[in-house]
Amino acid sequence: MERNYDGEVNPILLEFLDTDDFEEKYKILVATPIMDFDNLLIDNMASSIDVVVEDGDIETRVQDLKNCVRTRSKYETLRFRR
Repeated sequence: MERNYDGEVNPILLEFLDTDDFEEKYKILVATPIMDFDNLLIDNMASSIDVVVEDGDIETRVQDLKNCVRTRSKYETLRFRR
């Protein structure tokens, strides 16, 4: 079910977009209750980091997004160490 924010952007999405740090993005995903996610939010978050999360149930899609963000976080850390 998609949520209506009366023309406003989902505050969780705004928080996710406001940080460039993938570790922070991961923390946002972990801190957000599963019931606050919907397909639109997942698609927008994924799009913002240039990944595609395949269709499926919300829990699986959130886990896939977390995995993508966690992977990017590890590569971001390695890149800065060089």
